[in-house]
Amino acid sequence: MEVDAFGHWAVTWAEHNGGLWTVQENLVRLTEEVGEIARHVNAQGGRKSLAAGAEPAAGEIGDALFVLALLAYQLGTSLDAAVQDVLRKQEQRGESMQDGRIRHEG
Repeated sequence: MEVDAFGHWAVTWAEHNGGLWTVQENLVRLTEEVGEIARHVNAQGGRKSLAAGAEPAAGEIGDALFVLALLAYQLGTSLDAAVQDVLRKQEQRGESMQDGRIRHEG
């Protein structure tokens, strides 16, 4: 699924399941989701353990992407445009991927 198609699906789903939350509420939701991802990172590092029944990391990352899709819509931008923008910025900075690592050129 293309990122804009995912964004459209997320907005449509939200509109048919209680409606969109406000931008401020979605920002708080995103912060919560990032916190849940951080719990997984802490658990992976051995600092903390996950609560019994915790959602897998992939689910938490998916939740964060879902909220980002809603925020993109509410802020009047497309996810495809956001991805293209970050790719362009990385290229302008002279960064490229090589063997899965970011390399600074020049």
